[in-house]
Amino acid sequence: MDSIPQQISKYRVMEEVGRGGMAVVYRGYDQTLDRQVAIKVLHPHLATDADSRVRFQREARAVARLHHPHIIEIFDFADRDDGPSYIVTEFIEGETLKAFIERHRLYFPEIAVMIAIQLCEAVDHAHKLQIIHRDLKPENVMVDRLGSLKLMDFGIAKVLDHEQQMTLTGSILGSPAHMAPELLEGKELDFRSDVFSIGTVLYWLATGQLPFTGKNPHQVLRAILEGRFPDPRRVNPQVGEPLAAVITRALAHDPAERYPSASAMLSSLHGLLADLEISDIDSELRFFFSEPADYTNKLKQKVEDLLLRRGRERLARKKTALALQDFDRLLALQPGHTEVLALVNGIQRGQRRRKRLAIGGACLIVFGIWKLVPEPMPVSLDAGALEPAPPPDAGSPYDAGAQVTEADGAQETSAADAGAEPGTGGDRVNVPAPADARRVVVAPRDPGPADLSLPRQPVRIVSEPYFERILLNGKLMAKADQSNAFGQILEASLPVGRHTLVIQRQSCQDDEFEIVVPKTPPPGGLEFRRQLRFLPASLAVDSEVPEAAVWVDGVFKGKAKDSLLSPIVITLEGRQGRRTVRVRLEAPDGRRLEREMQVEAGGASRLVVRSSELASPGGKTP
Repeated sequence: MDSIPQQISKYRVMEEVGRGGMAVVYRGYDQTLDRQVAIKVLHPHLATDADSRVRFQREARAVARLHHPHIIEIFDFADRDDGPSYIVTEFIEGETLKAFIERHRLYFPEIAVMIAIQLCEAVDHAHKLQIIHRDLKPENVMVDRLGSLKLMDFGIAKVLDHEQQMTLTGSILGSPAHMAPELLEGKELDFRSDVFSIGTVLYWLATGQLPFTGKNPHQVLRAILEGRFPDPRRVNPQVGEPLAAVITRALAHDPAERYPSASAMLSSLHGLLADLEISDIDSELRFFFSEPADYTNKLKQKVEDLLLRRGRERLARKKTALALQDFDRLLALQPGHTEVLALVNGIQRGQRRRKRLAIGGACLIVFGIWKLVPEPMPVSLDAGALEPAPPPDAGSPYDAGAQVTEADGAQETSAADAGAEPGTGGDRVNVPAPADARRVVVAPRDPGPADLSLPRQPVRIVSEPYFERILLNGKLMAKADQSNAFGQILEASLPVGRHTLVIQRQSCQDDEFEIVVPKTPPPGGLEFRRQLRFLPASLAVDSEVPEAAVWVDGVFKGKAKDSLLSPIVITLEGRQGRRTVRVRLEAPDGRRLEREMQVEAGGASRLVVRSSELASPGGKTP
């Protein structure tokens, strides 16, 4: 591992923040302008290649012309024979879009559309300057502290020729999941290649999974080349036909069938939001990224109002199928909506009536034909076909109370994390229940005769981070399945009285607490917010120099050999169940090594260090 330089030109190097197949990125300090910067330094083996350096120089100058609120600004560039080749950009304090969405899975596809609009705007700006991104993926999009998106690494992939791209770590600068098929086939790229990548990101945002998947990169590449991906409406029923059509066109295998540019795709995306009357997408997304739970509250009400209004209008215009699409989605958001239930039941009764009339008409035709036949023939009619339709099932999951049950117990439904802000983690909070994005609506398993005789009240439990299992009085009440999405909100109808609940998540300590369900619920409903505590991570350092001293994030942790017997404990605070730590080893003879690694809550990590990896004090390995 290369040692970290202390100074690059006028920039003081603070720390390494990232490393990839093409470059290493440092957080630096511009001593002249008194500001933090990001310094991307081309790897030495590429810097010595003349063609790579020419492309690097050409791209740096081209990308420096990009000035857009959703594109990271480039401040400086250098390509000298006597020093490193590097690009200096603004430093963004925040996290990647990938990291944010993994913590706050989207429930409303409308949010995915708004994010895609900002990406299209940024990419369109680059396209107008004849710059193709080539490596657009969630890892290359930052969410800053103010809740604004910043697209990174524009055009940098041009630094590598196709052969280099396909051999660096077995893919092009990382995951192959967002690559256009023409890139994999070695064909010429154009703006439509970026459109394809935006389509993969939009699919991922709207459904919670990537369009092209496999057990290994080879299978992913094959799926892309064959153009095989699941219908987004099957993956997430919240995705309507119009959005599915936009995604499908963007992901077309043949570039000629895609949107010709990001600008063209942008027009279709805006059309999807027209009915919601969202005028300032930047403000909407700043609100969402800053307060995901509160924003989801607001958007839920707006979407529900739209679905009800539009469903009524479509029903009045006899567009029954489209009206049912709106009503079905509204009932998924609000299962006990009495007006919509009545409308849907009315539609179903009308359909059954028309079916009976059709059957009756057919019978009359048969009867008329029979009268014309000289020799009477016995006619057998299905008596049941003319019977009145049965009344709606009283056990419908859309009944008041929204208890979804099955013959063997509770219906367990889950959805993705909506990012609700945590509360105090133990206090009961009587506030208007936030219409959060990810709900699990259940009835307790095997409630028993006593429970059935007691009145029930609706209860909402908000877990941060998302739960995996919830026990009610010692019995499994709900679980979130990763094959669907993770649950963060539990909505249930519980008997009046005292209950013991346990929220479980593999990476967290069990959270056991008691609640009291009153006979008279407080205004706005009964809600409990819980903040789960992550389990610590452990680290063992297996070094060929067992006497080497170990530091973690600058704190001395003892000798390497000691960590094998008693692993180093690393605590995790905040909302993320993983943490990047800097580990430093120093041998008795002064040789040392620094390395960044990621540890996970409840996980055991092992760092293996060979003696040859320890560098001399001068920075070179022996």
